[in-house]
Amino acid sequence: MIYLTIKLIHLFSVLIYGGFLFTDNLILMRMKKSLSEEKYNETRAYFALFTRALVPKALVVAVCSGIYLFYVNFGSIENGFSNFQIVLAIKAFLGCWLGLRGVLQVFFGIQPFVFKGHLLPFVLVIIIVFLSQIMFSV
Repeated sequence: MIYLTIKLIHLFSVLIYGGFLFTDNLILMRMKKSLSEEKYNETRAYFALFTRALVPKALVVAVCSGIYLFYVNFGSIENGFSNFQIVLAIKAFLGCWLGLRGVLQVFFGIQPFVFKGHLLPFVLVIIIVFLSQIMFSV
């Protein structure tokens, strides 16, 4: 029961973070083309105001619950890593990297070195979702 609860919490927090990245990259960027610069900046400011309170916390919850799920699902290593363990480890690495980047930026004010916008995190979330769909069948 605890596993299922943590998995549901993980899914909801990932949906919040992924939904934010989806909205930022696909909707707000399109709005920039059709709105004036002033209206776009105002819209973006409202979006940032509402998401700053929830999205970083959802990212931390997603990473913490993901670490627990990794611990439960990874299993023991016998005769090297299985394909499942390799894909799960890649997925966990990408998730922890996103989580570390988010925590450093939001809670400590350290700006990221590798990427400044939300396009790369959006691509990484898509890769993580893809990996989560194929890891049980490899």
